[in-house]
Amino acid sequence: MHSVTNKREVISPARPRRQAWDAWFDPGEPHPYRGPFTRWPRAADSALAFAVLATSLIAVAVSALDDGEEFTVASIGDRPATGFILLGFAAAALLWRRRRPIAVTIVVLVLMTGWAVAGYGDGQDLALIVAIYSVGRYTTNHRHSLAILAAVMAVSLIDTIIDTNQRIDIAPAIFLAGLPWYLGRRIRNRGDYLALLQERAERLEAEQHARARQAVADERSRIARELHDVVAHRVSMMTVQAGAAKTIARDDLDAAIDAMGDVEQAGRQALGELRHLLGVLRPDTADPDDLGPQPGLADIATLTDQLTHTGADVTVTGADLPEDLPAAVDLSAYRIVQESLTNIIKHAGPNPTVHLTIGLDDLCLVIDIANTTDAAPPGLPPSGYGIAGMGERAHLLGGTLTATPEPPNRYRVQARLPLEPEPT
Repeated sequence: MHSVTNKREVISPARPRRQAWDAWFDPGEPHPYRGPFTRWPRAADSALAFAVLATSLIAVAVSALDDGEEFTVASIGDRPATGFILLGFAAAALLWRRRRPIAVTIVVLVLMTGWAVAGYGDGQDLALIVAIYSVGRYTTNHRHSLAILAAVMAVSLIDTIIDTNQRIDIAPAIFLAGLPWYLGRRIRNRGDYLALLQERAERLEAEQHARARQAVADERSRIARELHDVVAHRVSMMTVQAGAAKTIARDDLDAAIDAMGDVEQAGRQALGELRHLLGVLRPDTADPDDLGPQPGLADIATLTDQLTHTGADVTVTGADLPEDLPAAVDLSAYRIVQESLTNIIKHAGPNPTVHLTIGLDDLCLVIDIANTTDAAPPGLPPSGYGIAGMGERAHLLGGTLTATPEPPNRYRVQARLPLEPEPT
């Protein structure tokens, strides 16, 4: 005897904590960094303007100290009040640096030129550095951005020449203007690149979902067509035979019993074909031997016999067909005949006359089915798949199919299927 031991997974109390730590340190999906300037732009710009003003006041006071002199709070108060006003306006202009970066930079340039004309010295350039960074970061037109950069460099050089109290040389002035603009431009390009990647990923995902939905729709259409071709013929015959059995049951019980026997046989055949179809749709079936061969033109006699049992007068004319008939052509021809006979059962009325001709013409298999028509019996509405399915089968083989009424009371289906199907 073999003993069976049930094992239960023992969950360590430390595992949830370890998983929590892993989730904490795992960066997850890559995403753009969202700092305070992105999350709260107005509050961040207000804080930035205040910080620029405070830092500028300290920088101006420190730059005005003599060698060896210590910095105190009173050192700021010793500066002229007009300088405070210029620095205040320059810092306040930064509140609009995102929406109007070029206009803000021009305003700051004008204020800084006034600062240079007044001869207030060094320490005032921080607002201009933030403004030119904003031009590189938020200006969409690259030419306008370069033009403003050139203007800032030119005005900065002019200001250093006008204000003799400034101790910044030409090279540092150009560097202080060019570096912030370059950093802003790089950050903007990176953001545009990330946005482009995200848009492309979303588009690819949408296309993938669309292809998946289309594949599902195509598969559903194929299954619906196959189910229609395989089962509709049998079910239509069963409906007609059951109705005939009900009609003659009181007058001829034996004939009604025979008709119900035909219904039973057709039902068994429909069930067998349905099982076969489901087996084909599920290729990983446990017993592949259960999947029998597909029907072909050799089985046409079975279809016509079944049609005869419904009261139809069927005449079949056939030519000698090649034994090596392509499987696709053989199967499609059988399905076209089967669908045509099913439509006759549904719509031709009682006791139709049917002429079925199968022959060869110029390396094509030719199928011609003509029948008389009458009012369609009740309870059998058209499915909408029959003629379309036949036409699609013929088209896939490179052939043609026509289904047209012929006055006064005939209907004809003609199909031409090449014996060597063209690839489509």
